[in-house]
Amino acid sequence: MYQLTYFPIRGRAEHIRLFLEDLKIPYESKIVNFEDWESYKAKHSGTEKLPFGQFPIFQDGNLHLAQSGAIARYLARKHDKYGKTDEEKALNDMLFDMAVDIHSIYLKHIYDPQRKQKMDIFVQEAKGKLELVEKFVNRRGNKFVVCNEPTLADYYMFEVLDILLREEKTILDSYPKLKGIHNQMKNRSHIAAFLKSDRRFDKPVAVSDA
Repeated sequence: MYQLTYFPIRGRAEHIRLFLEDLKIPYESKIVNFEDWESYKAKHSGTEKLPFGQFPIFQDGNLHLAQSGAIARYLARKHDKYGKTDEEKALNDMLFDMAVDIHSIYLKHIYDPQRKQKMDIFVQEAKGKLELVEKFVNRRGNKFVVCNEPTLADYYMFEVLDILLREEKTILDSYPKLKGIHNQMKNRSHIAAFLKSDRRFDKPVAVSDA
């Protein structure tokens, strides 16, 4: 069985959890609490349990992977969710990396102690990226970001859209295609069940009022 090790937040592991849950792939979720992190890091950093001194860590038998993007791509290839053609695979990489960029905008904002006063700046910056993704998916004309079924990029894009909505509930109102993709993903039966379960962590990051 797969094992995914991370903190008790959504963070950089949630798109991996969403993928596993949607495909009903059994996995063990190993949680390391923040108060235990320094001792865990001191003990395991540089070993197979923590090769680069950071979470998440994914284990498949003797294989231990760090870096959430590498984990997601490994799973997508292994479970045929990377796209059917070289073009779809390349577009999945492109949209996945765009989701990373949008997530970075959110993280910069959410950790800013003055974020409430800078909300307009955050919304404007995020919308600049969302507008480009909206235009792209409209040109493609598919049900999801790359094709007509969820693939690699959809899970990360869904999580990013979800945390943006948490911070600004109207942020997708001008982007009907992205809003529709978000709704489709959250209403997929296995994802919907996960979102209501005690396996789902509420907090996106370790910020008390996030």
